[in-house]
Amino acid sequence: KEYKKDFEESMKGRNLTGLEVTPSLLHVKYATKIASEKEYRKDLEEGVKGKGLTALEETPDMLRAKNATQILNEKEYKRALEQEIRGKGLTELALETPDFVRARNATDIASQIKYKQLAEMEKANYTSVVDTPEIIHAQQVKNLSSQKKYKEDAEKSMPYYVPVADTPEMQRVRENQKNFSNV
Repeated sequence: KEYKKDFEESMKGRNLTGLEVTPSLLHVKYATKIASEKEYRKDLEEGVKGKGLTALEETPDMLRAKNATQILNEKEYKRALEQEIRGKGLTELALETPDFVRARNATDIASQIKYKQLAEMEKANYTSVVDTPEIIHAQQVKNLSSQKKYKEDAEKSMPYYVPVADTPEMQRVRENQKNFSNV
């Protein structure tokens, strides 16, 4: 009872301004504020209600669901129909099909006019090729396999025909042929 009396005389009605502001005092004030039911309700009304799930993080599943909702939205579908299809007509849509594009490219390639234009442009851009070892080798192989070159070389060497001397190997072959023919 004396405690209550002492409390009422000395503390009641006075604020706590005479006390030092310590971290523990600040902690107590903050904890009291959080525990207050009135503050909790106010925060609930302002922060959460009416916002739905927007306060949550947007996860890939939520993004996928949003996309699905947009796709299913009939207004978006009709707007896309109006912008992309109507007004263009069927001829423009037909010109954009892969088969039509492929056919147009084939016609362009087969066109003699375009072919001649490309040939003329290539003539203007003519550059000489450096003789690389591979090109030189290819030229030599062409000369070796050419019948014309072969005949020219043979005609050049005909006046210089020299009979081959009788070697022991040639004699052995001749003897063997005689033996075969006698058999």
